[in-house]
Formats: sequence, structure tokens, C-alpha cells
Amino acid sequence: MRYFMHNKDEISPKLEDRVRKYFNSIKTIVTKVVIKDKEYEAVVDIESFMLQTNFDCFNCLTNCCVQFPYEFNKKARKIILENLWEYDELTKAVSILKEEGLTESEIIKSIKHDNMLIPEEHVEKTFDRCTCSCVHIDRNLCALHKMCVDKGFSMEEVIDTKPLWCSIYPLEILVENDNSLIYIFVPTKKNDYLAMNDSKFPCMDLKMSKSPYFRRENPIGFKEEDYKPFIISYYSILKYILGDHFIVDVMTELNLTDIKSRDIQYNKKI
Repeated sequence: MRYFMHNKDEISPKLEDRVRKYFNSIKTIVTKVVIKDKEYEAVVDIESFMLQTNFDCFNCLTNCCVQFPYEFNKKARKIILENLWEYDELTKAVSILKEEGLTESEIIKSIKHDNMLIPEEHVEKTFDRCTCSCVHIDRNLCALHKMCVDKGFSMEEVIDTKPLWCSIYPLEILVENDNSLIYIFVPTKKNDYLAMNDSKFPCMDLKMSKSPYFRRENPIGFKEEDYKPFIISYYSILKYILGDHFIVDVMTELNLTDIKSRDIQYNKKI
């Protein structure tokens, strides 16, 4: 068993045992998902999709989505190369690499071919977080996401450009080594120990969002009434990435019908 959207290394036997015991002890449904045109049978931790969430990223000052995402596709690399000056203005990645002795042609070659858009020797050394992470005005954002939104990309086009993990974060997926079955869950206090994703953020914890510290740092947004079950907060994203069959089965099992699009949380300009 391994984490689906991360590296290809198998998880430890101890963790695998905990995953199997957990999924055998909770309420699940078995459904079908389609990811990048490939169909999988999926076991879903159904109750985790009721976690109250509010992904009000454009009103958040928290620095969270900064881990290296493992995969940049050709579309992402093309957008960055076509907007290299803006990318550097946002991230300072090009300027930093030049200070480290790389020429612009070497940097462009790295963006075209290297996994993390930078030479391997600079991963987690010169850069301790994703090279697309940036601070714009007072918000921590993804430079790639921002450039896509500024160009008028639809939610679907942004998802197709960004790394899959970034688009579906913080959802966690594990997969059997033979790809025969995947396990899907939203990280919660009950199962967080099984997740690779760091999910201890106010957007996934209403109590944390009410803390004096968070309210002082994030004075706008994050109203209690805006917290919705994860399946509703991420409805359009999950529908596009995992397919109609998955959405229908989960919504039916949870007896949910009232869905209002919250795509503005994904493609708002700032």
C-alpha cells in the first residue's frame, strides 16, 4: 500500500495494518472513481466527508499549502515559462537560483524537466517549500494558481494545470500496490494519524477558527455560518476530479441534495 498522490514508496507494514484496521472499523461505501481517465474501485470513509470545512483561502493569511507536490505537468511548466518574469516577481525562484550561480538557460531547462522545477540539489536546501508558493500583498498563495486565474482560466482549466495533489488537497488517498483498490478519506481528528497531509488548520477545524490568535491574524472571512460539510465545500472539485459516479454515491449515502456552487473559492482574483 502507498500514498496515491505522493511518492511511490510503500508505507510501513505498521501503518498499513493501522489503515486496514481503521477501514474495517468504520462505516464505508464502495464506489467507482475515475482519476486522469483511469478507473479505480474505491473504499470511502463516508462519515469523514461530513467534516465541517471552510476553504476561504483568499481570506486566509495562514501559510499551509507549501509542501513539494511531486508532479508538475506540461501545462504548468508552459504557463511558468511563458510568464517567467511574473513567476519570479511572485516567488523570487529565478532570482534565487541566479544568486546560487545558475544561468537563465539552466533555470529554464530545470523548469522544463526537473520534478520540482528546480535542480534536485536545491530541493529542501535552497528551497524548503514548493517553488510556486508566494506571498502576494498579505496573502500566502500559489503563484501558478494566481497566474491561471489572472488569465481567466475556468476551475477545470486550473485543476488541469496544477499538480493533482494541490487541487485535491487535503483529501487523502491510499492505494494497493497492484492498483486494484484505493482508500479515500478526509483527514479528521479520528483518522488524522493515517494521513500524510498536514490538515491541522482552521479551515478544517471550526474551534481553531474561533481562537483569539486566528481571529487577530485573519480578521475577515471564516464566518461560522460559512462552514459546510467537506463534500459540499469541495463538491465541484471532487465531481471534476473523481467523477459523477463518486459524487452521486457519496451524496446519496449522506442524504445530501442542496448544493450551491462555491467555485468562487477556487478562481477568485486577488
